Amino acid sequence: MRGFSLASLFILFGIGGYAQKTTIQGRITNNGMPLSGVHVTNISSEEISYSKVDGDYSIQAMPKEELQFTYVGMDTVSILVEDVTKILNINMLLRMEQLDEVVVFKKINKQKELGMNYFSDPTIVNSFYGYLSPKTASYPLKVIDGSEFNVGADILDAIASRRSGIRVQTIEIGGIPTKVLYMRGMGSINNRRPAIYEVDGQVFRDPPVWIDLSMVLRVGIIPGMQAVVRYGPTASGGVVIINTKSGMHGLREENSSKLYDQARLRDNFVTGKVISYKDVKEGNPEYLLEMASAASLNETLTAYYKFEKQYSKIPYFYLDAYSLLFDTYGATSADSIIDDNFDVFEKNAVWLKALAFTYESQSRFEKAHEIYKKVYALRPDYAQSYMDLANSYRNVNNPESANSLLARHSFLLDEGLLSSDTLHLSEMMQREIDNLELDVIKEPFTNKTQRIQDEYNTRLVFEWNDSEAEFDLQFVNPNSQYFKWGHNLFEMPERIRSEKKLGFSMADFLLDDELPGNWKVNLTYLGNKQLSPTYIKTTIYKNYGSKIQSKEVKVFKLSTKGVNQQLFELRLPSNIVQSK
Repeated sequence: MRGFSLASLFILFGIGGYAQKTTIQGRITNNGMPLSGVHVTNISSEEISYSKVDGDYSIQAMPKEELQFTYVGMDTVSILVEDVTKILNINMLLRMEQLDEVVVFKKINKQKELGMNYFSDPTIVNSFYGYLSPKTASYPLKVIDGSEFNVGADILDAIASRRSGIRVQTIEIGGIPTKVLYMRGMGSINNRRPAIYEVDGQVFRDPPVWIDLSMVLRVGIIPGMQAVVRYGPTASGGVVIINTKSGMHGLREENSSKLYDQARLRDNFVTGKVISYKDVKEGNPEYLLEMASAASLNETLTAYYKFEKQYSKIPYFYLDAYSLLFDTYGATSADSIIDDNFDVFEKNAVWLKALAFTYESQSRFEKAHEIYKKVYALRPDYAQSYMDLANSYRNVNNPESANSLLARHSFLLDEGLLSSDTLHLSEMMQREIDNLELDVIKEPFTNKTQRIQDEYNTRLVFEWNDSEAEFDLQFVNPNSQYFKWGHNLFEMPERIRSEKKLGFSMADFLLDDELPGNWKVNLTYLGNKQLSPTYIKTTIYKNYGSKIQSKEVKVFKLSTKGVNQQLFELRLPSNIVQSK
């Protein structure tokens, strides 16, 4: 154990030691119009820059440092810099908080919808006065998902560590030292009041130190002025709402203990045009159209060399040419494209992942495995690197190495060498470990995972090569009703921050067999912070968690923005439940 821990330390800190500042540049706009005078701050170094008349800016930053973009009347945008970050084009949106007071009737009608969405949306908290969400609140409501907490910590310290502006102090109450929680700005210096607490609908003045942190499902924090409106003067120090796993939260189907099928919410029928992924590909760049229309291998290569001068050193040009040659003429002709230009991919984890995705979709698992090893070497502190390489070991029939790699990740977490703070990662990683057990023991999952296998028969795993990618997934049931999952800074800033902090870029969804028929999976691409396409890989696990489990890998190149495109259909019966 000592040997591999020292090796891990060498990898982690050896590579991290070479991290250097780089220039981040881009353009800041509002719906296509340039914004000048935007305040660009490196939070870590405190360096400040401003955008010019044409919206252009530049600033120095290192990987894992945070850039913040602020402008009067616009929502603040915060971006964590990564090892490949060079260009960040930012679209800032008008702050709309003032409109919430105008549409109060909409908020009332949304209570049922918030209740139905409770378990799939970690930003919703259940209070004595109804369901609350930062998306609908007219004040700065903060919500913390229970999976963010480190089990074993004190609940007050855990809350304070997860959100700024909160402090825990020990004061004497009746001669007894007691921990209390203060929110910034609540009362004067000499007359501060501690927060009060609502636990599953019951209000307490004393801190609920008896609560086991592992039983906390969600925590909501209401600042003092808004808390007084709901809870009276005793709440002038703010309210901490705690939803536990044993409490009654979330609405369920009538006469049933099951949660609402997220694809059968009221009035969520698909409207507007949905085009096929094939139709989107017909808008391919000129080089692909000319190569595809060639009558022979020689003509195809002639077209390739013609455009190579123009697109030299552009990774997706080589990926497109490789894929076309592979599909049309086979591996021998295609491989030379990558082999001759591998230097374009070699030091860039984002493009290496796109290449690995492509190899996997072609069932070229040995070649993908070599690429995932390179990504792991470049990003040993990324959780995704461990999962990708572990799954790749499984693809090349080496599940023991896969288990060893995930065990190493667990060890590094336990030793504090990797961050364990997460909104969604731990359960996804556990499912990857459970999946590996199928190869080792050749039996269905047991205990908790057996329950999952009983309830769901399909698992969809989405992975994307670029952490800056923003998109909306739409799961459409046979009745043309849908459940939408929006991976964008507007809808899930905390999730995206957690993804970049921990280094993962995936989401999974579990499906059951209640509604038979054809299901469709659509996607609207919203872009990334560069001008390059994003590659998304979908792994479809059928008979999930059983000895007859099978999987299929599909890869999609996303470049056309703002179009709802159908990625694929599933002849599967299913409800959609977002995994947590």
